[in-house]
Amino acid sequence: MSYLLTQYGVDLEIDITPFGSSRTWKPVCDGWNNLTDALNEQVQEYYFLCGKGFGSDEVTGIHPSLALTGVRKVGDPAQDFIMAQRYKLMEGRKTNLRLSLANADGSVTRYTNRVTMKNISAFGGNTTDGAAVSVTFSFNGPPIVETVASSAELTVTSVAGEELGQTVITVVPTFPDAGCKFVYKYAETTAPAAAVGDIITDWNIFTNGATYEIASGLKITVAMVNVSTYAVVGSGNATVVAKTS
Repeated sequence: MSYLLTQYGVDLEIDITPFGSSRTWKPVCDGWNNLTDALNEQVQEYYFLCGKGFGSDEVTGIHPSLALTGVRKVGDPAQDFIMAQRYKLMEGRKTNLRLSLANADGSVTRYTNRVTMKNISAFGGNTTDGAAVSVTFSFNGPPIVETVASSAELTVTSVAGEELGQTVITVVPTFPDAGCKFVYKYAETTAPAAAVGDIITDWNIFTNGATYEIASGLKITVAMVNVSTYAVVGSGNATVVAKTS
């Protein structure tokens, strides 16, 4: 299957405890509306005798970077962390970054790298605009490249909510794979089907851990779908448990 890669299908995460005993990954998405990738290649140009006057190039080095621009969202963990490092130097500007890209087979290629945060701008623009912000993540050395298999099976759980007729639905994994989103649908007797590879476009957006008004005993299916193709890459179902008294 081929599909158009949209910018919102690119998954970016930042480590907000880069010097802690463990990594704390937070999504870099809220407030950012433009992402640019650059390899910053070092190219050597050669004119060998056998080229008979024609040159050839060799890429002998790269220094990749990711540049983001957007508007300030105060309270977002990723943005708050980035802006807090603005006046720091040296190691104070370094952290870890994960870039994830979905593949046609439902797997994800994930690049993890130590990065330097530079060109941090915390505000700017007209008085009635959202404050313009920007940052560039510059790679330090080669990234660790992993292939993460798609989550073919999701674990869906339903527990009674606080009010009559309410249920709280959760799913594992907590977050969808890169380039994916969660959707849901329910029925009376049989959980709606969502096999891997199926195309579904008419299901509702699912928010993990949210409260829903769905009657007890109904069958719910939560599916993970690619945001570009709407192809299912994983699903799970459960019987709804809602508060009845």
